[in-house]
Amino acid sequence: MTTDLTAVHPAAPGSAAGVAAVRGIGAHVRAVTPTAAQAQADFRALLNVLARPGVLDAVGRSGGPPALAVAAGLADVEVPTAVLTAPGEEHWAEALHLATSAPPAAQDTARMVVALRPPTAAEIAGLTRGDVMHPEHGTRLVAAVTAVERAGQPVPGAEGPGVVLALSGPGVPGTRRIRVTGLPRAVFEALAEANADFPAGVDVFLVAQDGTVAGLPRSTRIEIENGDV
Repeated sequence: MTTDLTAVHPAAPGSAAGVAAVRGIGAHVRAVTPTAAQAQADFRALLNVLARPGVLDAVGRSGGPPALAVAAGLADVEVPTAVLTAPGEEHWAEALHLATSAPPAAQDTARMVVALRPPTAAEIAGLTRGDVMHPEHGTRLVAAVTAVERAGQPVPGAEGPGVVLALSGPGVPGTRRIRVTGLPRAVFEALAEANADFPAGVDVFLVAQDGTVAGLPRSTRIEIENGDV
């Protein structure tokens, strides 16, 4: 696929500003685009964690946020996507749309939402959930977190106590516990509420800074065992 990178920048392509802008966004596009082999490996990891909630796997790391590499493997021209970024990080959203041709969408209509900054509980509550007849219309959320680990096994460098989630349901023999650092308790409370009417709901991938990934499908029951971040 060939993408006209100059079309998204107001500076004239022949000007110094235009050349710098094209080179800059081109570098970001490359940073979020995995190789074919890595995309296949990442996809297998995502299938694994979605089928076995609470089991951790890993995705490849490149020059961009690992959550964007995950999203790049899932997005295409038929997946309207919203990217939540912190101020000054909007270039990552532009890079993802250019790399995948996924059309930009509002949060409340997107089929996939990529949260590079912590979403609010209200934003989680506003995500599309589908319904009993059309559960496939529910949003897929890819959320960047600081760290995700099995509860009781701290990750060096992870700050704060994190939020401990006890997971049960399909794919979980008994209960599995994970600790997530970088998202507040209120986000998981909103997620549990959003998934209370299964099969409607939101499927979630939590992607840590080191590439560790966990899946929280809408069928998983989430119990929050500790306080806030």
